[in-house]
Amino acid sequence: MIGRRLLMLAARRLAEDPRVRQKAAETAETAWNSTAPKVENAGRHVAETFRETREEVDLLDDPVGFARRFRARLLPPEKK
Repeated sequence: MIGRRLLMLAARRLAEDPRVRQKAAETAETAWNSTAPKVENAGRHVAETFRETREEVDLLDDPVGFARRFRARLLPPEKK
């Protein structure tokens, strides 16, 4: 119980420290700038795969078949 209170108090003090907050903001910005292009590319890939699968299989007529084909196209089996 005392240990938990000490940890919470330490976390609050760190959160109130402007230097720690600034460093956290810089770290988050750096992480986002390095991952943003990958996230955007992945989104485009998913949308393109969806369109290609939709041309092959009708989603409303065969939703399970569509899901299987979509998954197979999106995540092809790994080659060993």
